Amino acid sequence: MQQKESRRKKMPAAKREQRRRRRRRQVLIGRIAVGLSIVLAVGGGIALTLHFMPGIRVARQLDAANDYVETKAYEQAIASCEEALEIDSMSVDAYRAMAGVYLDQNDRTNAEQVLYRGWETTQDESLLQEYCVHLLNDAVADINEGNCTFDTLEKSITALEQDTESPDAYKLLDACYVRLLGPESRLFCDSEGSCLFEQYRQEMERMLAVYAAQPAQELKEEILKFAIPQSGSLELEVSHIEDYRKLLEQVAALGGSQELSQMQACLVKAMWVQERFSEAFQIFESGEFEKIRDFMQSETYVSIRDQFIAGSMEYWEGKTYIPVSREKMHLTRTEEGQWSFSFADYEEYPATQGVVNVWGAKQEDAGVQRLCISYEPAAENGEYYPHKVYEFVYLYSNVKIGNEYVPQMNYRFETRVVTPEGMTSELVGDWGGEHEWMMEY
Repeated sequence: MQQKESRRKKMPAAKREQRRRRRRRQVLIGRIAVGLSIVLAVGGGIALTLHFMPGIRVARQLDAANDYVETKAYEQAIASCEEALEIDSMSVDAYRAMAGVYLDQNDRTNAEQVLYRGWETTQDESLLQEYCVHLLNDAVADINEGNCTFDTLEKSITALEQDTESPDAYKLLDACYVRLLGPESRLFCDSEGSCLFEQYRQEMERMLAVYAAQPAQELKEEILKFAIPQSGSLELEVSHIEDYRKLLEQVAALGGSQELSQMQACLVKAMWVQERFSEAFQIFESGEFEKIRDFMQSETYVSIRDQFIAGSMEYWEGKTYIPVSREKMHLTRTEEGQWSFSFADYEEYPATQGVVNVWGAKQEDAGVQRLCISYEPAAENGEYYPHKVYEFVYLYSNVKIGNEYVPQMNYRFETRVVTPEGMTSELVGDWGGEHEWMMEY
């Protein structure tokens, strides 16, 4: 220790200062090296973090999707967009990019579904607006191509649900009305006989729901218009009579019209007819025809017959043999806007499960008006032949009693069978009476 102290005392002052500076520099270099290593470590971590940030990862997937689109590798492009959404399900850009890929393939349906899915997830209004624009463009394309269907109407109403003040949506509703319910339409059955009423009802209920949530005069006018087709003749399945009546009841709550009231009354009368003839169908289908005699003499049936003969029947249209069936009906509109109905007969709808025919022509025997009803059962094995007709008549005619013919009121039951070769008939006179007789020809 004394030696070291001795050497320091002997070392010149300048040299000692030089040595101190060198030590300070070494310490500073060491500190800088440590600092640099920390900075590099932190910087590397930042770079690593940036590399794995969701936004950057989504962007890379969308860049990849774009590259795939350029080479028309659409499946890979969609997969890249899906991977982007797996990274960030709230990415508006990813939904829009995926919709764009579908549009590049002219797949408008999937593009719209993606945009709507994106809006549901993100609640981003721009996606919703883009979705509505696509829907309206689709509807316009359908109409211009002459392919307007209830799917076209659905697109217009969906856009309207998002914006009840959209003038474009109302223009398209008007166009759909002309094409779907206009003078040339065959609603509610298409050219192939398929019933379209259910689609119509669903779209009407959607418009009613939109109006209930956001009342708008323009929408009210559209609902009132769509409630009554412009076509002069419609076909409707009997099973939908009550559904249509209930729908018109909802519409009438918004505001009535004479034509709307006419249609409602027409449908109510059609339901009434179905109820009154349900007993006759049960009798005929049971095969125990004897009970039809009481039905023919019932106050209801006699009144129906008399009204047709007098021409005073309201809403129900028909002459001579007036069919009642349980499958299809016609609605007919006059130029004055009045509606009437009739049911499809066997020729019009061979797939019927049976048709009852009312005799509505004036034919008297000794001052007594005849009563007549007939029944055509469902086809056997779906084939028209052999075609059967059961006819029941209550009339004033001769009955053979003993060896004499005595005129009196009696029932006649005739069974006609039509085949490609011709017709055979079995006639039972005084049917159910004590002087019953039978004849075949």
